[in-house]
Amino acid sequence: MLAWAALLVAIVVSFRPAVPVIWGDTPSFVESALRTLEAGRPTVAGGRDPGYPAFLAVTFAFGGDLGTVVRLQQAAWAVLMLALAATAQAATRNAGGLVPIILVATYPGLLLFGNVLTAELLFAVFLNLAMAGLLVAACVGKAARCCAVAASVLCAALAACFRSQGVLVPIAAVLVGAHLARPDTSARLAVIAVSVAAALALLAAGSRFGALDSDQASVVFVPKTLFCNHLNIVLASDAARREIVSAAGDRADATMARLAADFAAEPSRWPVLGFFGDACLFDTALDRDVADDTGNAVGAAAAYWRIFLAAVRDRPLAYAGKFIRQMAYGASVAWPPYGLDPAIPVSTDDVPHVSDIMTRHGRAAQLIDLQGGPVRIGLLSDLPGISAYLFRALSTAFVIAVIFWTVTAVRGRRPGFVTRGSVVIVMWAASIVTAAGVHTLDVWRYLIPAVPMVGLMLSLFAVELAETIACLRRG
Repeated sequence: MLAWAALLVAIVVSFRPAVPVIWGDTPSFVESALRTLEAGRPTVAGGRDPGYPAFLAVTFAFGGDLGTVVRLQQAAWAVLMLALAATAQAATRNAGGLVPIILVATYPGLLLFGNVLTAELLFAVFLNLAMAGLLVAACVGKAARCCAVAASVLCAALAACFRSQGVLVPIAAVLVGAHLARPDTSARLAVIAVSVAAALALLAAGSRFGALDSDQASVVFVPKTLFCNHLNIVLASDAARREIVSAAGDRADATMARLAADFAAEPSRWPVLGFFGDACLFDTALDRDVADDTGNAVGAAAAYWRIFLAAVRDRPLAYAGKFIRQMAYGASVAWPPYGLDPAIPVSTDDVPHVSDIMTRHGRAAQLIDLQGGPVRIGLLSDLPGISAYLFRALSTAFVIAVIFWTVTAVRGRRPGFVTRGSVVIVMWAASIVTAAGVHTLDVWRYLIPAVPMVGLMLSLFAVELAETIACLRRG
């Protein structure tokens, strides 16, 4: 009762005024939402994923505004915290398992996204509900297990609609869910089959696959991201350089010089990746250089794919090494010291842009409505020095928990803990593996949505460790 009371207090005091906060991605999301509303189907601008624009479009369609969006995001966050707490209690049967969830509820890195108009918060909600559904399935009887797995698969598909980073999460949910449920009757098999079919329909219509050709930025976004964030491998590969020369033709020398300049820009900004990949990603002149004679985005996208694949085929070990290094780094900062400023930073340059977009689509928003006062983040952001050490310690504890789980699994002991830990670890890995293989985990906010999973793993670990120590003492 005391643990639940502490959690509810943490949730209540963490609520902030419903002030919309504009970040760099917000204008593209708002533009995409208004285009979606007008077209009646997922339509995106600036290479965004369709899930969040669809959420904004539905909110606008029912008469809501940007303040309504923030209230809905905050409500979704509260539901997630309660669901995580219920899952932790079901999985551990111990009040101590709620302590890491209370820390999640006060974590500034997640709290700030309740006010920011980007997809991170809702992606985190559906991602972690998918994981919670599988964890519940590992704790209940067969009759309820299939329903929990089905709900998990649908939440995983919704997560992938909000962020392409979660594209492997539905696959992981289906594989883990099928292993947990093992449907042995036609009715249970039908439940799983329907959920998988519905998930495929969601992905086909509401993910990046369904809006790939909405604009030029969407067409080129994925292949160019792969090309730019593996530019070190591309430039080191003779095969890839030949592809660049073939694609660029008479512009080959200028293209190579531009790539070298992009690679050398701000080398310390992303130390794990080794260079600042966004310098290349936002270099629009490259699209014209590598496109075919038509000069369109489809030609540029095809060229980026050819060059990237040539580089990976030529230097597969270099790519594998980068991926392993990214995953190891992701584990070492699994609970990043993020959002420790006293107030949520606002991209003031983008506020007039959002206002212009809404006015152009007949939904005027006063600048004063978008430029509210500073929004304080939360309790732990008031103690940035202490909080930074706390979160580093929690990341270290997560690594120790994974090692403890590995040793326990190898020794074949405590199957309940091994199964539940497996669910969390697999879903955590699935949620970050795309960013590790395509982009870089130097961008800490790509790790933020998986922090609740880290909290649940710590809940399982703390209770299991306490029980192990108690058994040793009794022995």
